[in-house]
Amino acid sequence: SEADIASSINVSQRSLQRKLREQGMTYTQLVETTRRDLSLQYVRDPNYSFNEVSFLLGFTEPANFSRAFKRWYGQSPSHFRQKSLS
Repeated sequence: SEADIASSINVSQRSLQRKLREQGMTYTQLVETTRRDLSLQYVRDPNYSFNEVSFLLGFTEPANFSRAFKRWYGQSPSHFRQKSLS
């Protein structure tokens, strides 16, 4: 959560929000961007199952991860992995 992140870096939640706003970003956008970027790394690695990737990125269900990946990259994670391994 936003409060947990703020606490872990020893700032108040409000200070974290201000710092993010200075960068033109919200906490929700930061989480989304981080998930999107990490998803490529995990999906390219055949050692991770899509269930593991979903869990690592904090999705409650693999189907939610799959839908998000399609929204981000226009293709399913499995199709992306096949293309990246070719």
